[in-house]
Amino acid sequence: MNQEPTTTKPSRLSGLWFGLRMLEVRLRFVAVLVSLGLVIGYWDTISNYWDRWTRPSVASAGSIASDTEYYCPMDPAVVRPGLEPNGSIPKCPICGMPLSLRKKGAPVELAPGVVGRVTLSANRVRMAGIQTTEVGLRPLSREIRAVGSVAYDESRRSQIVSRFAGYVEKLLVDKTYQAVQSGDPLAEIYSPELSTALQELRLASRVPGSNLATIAREKVRLLGIEDREIDAMLESSVTDRVTVRSPQSGIVLRKTVQQGSTIESGQMLFEVVDPSRVWIEADIFERDIALVHVGQVATAVVEAYPNRTFAATVGLIYPELNPATRTNRVRFELDNSDASLRTGMYATVQITSPIQQLEPFQSMLIAARAPAQDPAQAIASQVICPVTGSQLGSMGEPIAVQAADQTLYICCQGCEKAVRQDPLKYISRIRTVSDDAVLAVPESAVIDTGEQRIVYVEREEGVYEGVLVQLGPRSEGFVSVISGLLPGDRVAASGAFLIDAETRLNPAASASYFGASGGPSSASSTMSTPPLGGDIPPASEATIDPSQSPPLNFHTSRLTAEELTEIGALTPEEQKQAKLQVLCPVTLEPLGSMGTPMVVNLGDDSLLICCKGCLKKATKNGESMLEMVRRWRESNEQANVDQPTQAGGP
Repeated sequence: MNQEPTTTKPSRLSGLWFGLRMLEVRLRFVAVLVSLGLVIGYWDTISNYWDRWTRPSVASAGSIASDTEYYCPMDPAVVRPGLEPNGSIPKCPICGMPLSLRKKGAPVELAPGVVGRVTLSANRVRMAGIQTTEVGLRPLSREIRAVGSVAYDESRRSQIVSRFAGYVEKLLVDKTYQAVQSGDPLAEIYSPELSTALQELRLASRVPGSNLATIAREKVRLLGIEDREIDAMLESSVTDRVTVRSPQSGIVLRKTVQQGSTIESGQMLFEVVDPSRVWIEADIFERDIALVHVGQVATAVVEAYPNRTFAATVGLIYPELNPATRTNRVRFELDNSDASLRTGMYATVQITSPIQQLEPFQSMLIAARAPAQDPAQAIASQVICPVTGSQLGSMGEPIAVQAADQTLYICCQGCEKAVRQDPLKYISRIRTVSDDAVLAVPESAVIDTGEQRIVYVEREEGVYEGVLVQLGPRSEGFVSVISGLLPGDRVAASGAFLIDAETRLNPAASASYFGASGGPSSASSTMSTPPLGGDIPPASEATIDPSQSPPLNFHTSRLTAEELTEIGALTPEEQKQAKLQVLCPVTLEPLGSMGTPMVVNLGDDSLLICCKGCLKKATKNGESMLEMVRRWRESNEQANVDQPTQAGGP
């Protein structure tokens, strides 16, 4: 027997309870959102109250010397005069790293050719619109335009001058600009003087065994009569007339005689010119003279034929400059076999000059094809280490390394590993000119102070060095580079003037680099970097004053994984010492950045340097170097005690 299931009808009380529960859940969600918004909106107020409640008494807060300050190595603009009110080391509000301690106005040794360093955070780089580009070889050329006029080729003009007096018996060419061929008769001239000389020659020829005939014949020849014409006159009965002939093909440009005219000795009778080849003489501005050389190919355009170009060649560069117009006249040679060009026409000449064909690039190209065998000459030719970008000799005696089939010079042994791993890369970095290209940098990347040209090179992310460069001609928005940069360098192509302004307005920022001490404070007149218009002292002349060396507050976290790997090759005790020291006291580069650090024993203590190239300076200034390293160790040890949770502590 089937039974229907029974259903319980919900009561009013249970429905009311369910509605209250739903309302509670929604109100709880709204309350959480409101609380979260209040916390976010009043976070600064909450932080201030928290600092007030947790702030210790003034007596318990630490203090530092008045001549020191805290700064951020990643953002040198962040400077704090002392510790936080609770006695802790202040942190950078941009990158979050603990600030480092330095002595105000401590000087910094910059590498030769470097006028300043500045480190900018990623946020400031983005706000300033700084963009970098990699420099390399580019085919550059300069186009020069000049205006000139067409003229006859002077080497194709001939003047026919009479060597005797007489009369024009018959004028065979009686119009100017008449075309003639070489040897064509122009006129017949009767000359009593010539007739007398021929009669003397005839009489002398009848005297046997005498040289009178030779003397008489030479007299007739000096009157401008050729031997074949002399023989024809002697055989003919007419000996008192001579035919004047054209010496070349062309047109009769000038005619100074008429039929029956009397002529004198030395008088010009005709001028014949060959118009199949003409000149264009144009004026080139003084600044462009270096780009023009004899034999260079050019093109010319005249108004009569605007759609036609004529091939021209530089035939002569005049050895004088017009002081009034500051221009130099240049002669161009053109073929005019169809007689299209006429003298007096105005012509526009254009010269395209590849920059690599100019000096000093041509000499550099010749030197690259035949490398110098003498090491001193090779070092002087290479100038810069292809690995670090530093000048050769700045870290000691340069070291020769065989890369592929070529010998490279590097600044220290720490660079040898990089060259061995990728030799072709570093071979290409020392080739700044080729057969069809030169090393070029954007014009916007160059800061021209009037006395110096500076380009800011990005050595690491956010770290920019102002490098002195020697520049060549400009073209198409780029400037050719003679020295100072290498292919593969990344330069600030946009915003370089902002970096330069940062180094000028904040000299402390211009000196901060891997823990380098900052520039002057408001009470110090010592600049951390020389002025852009001044000279740069060589690195070998720099001295280190231990009293000016700040106890840099670096941690092991400042060392990269590769640098820590190189440090790992040392003994455990040396590893601990390297992690406390962090930097090489000679170059201020991180230990391990140039390979396995080298231990230098100085009396009862020791220090580490980045490579063998620093050994000479480290031993020469042993006491000052050791004092500096001790300050660094003490600062890092104290930092690790104050902040034991700092990652990477020794």
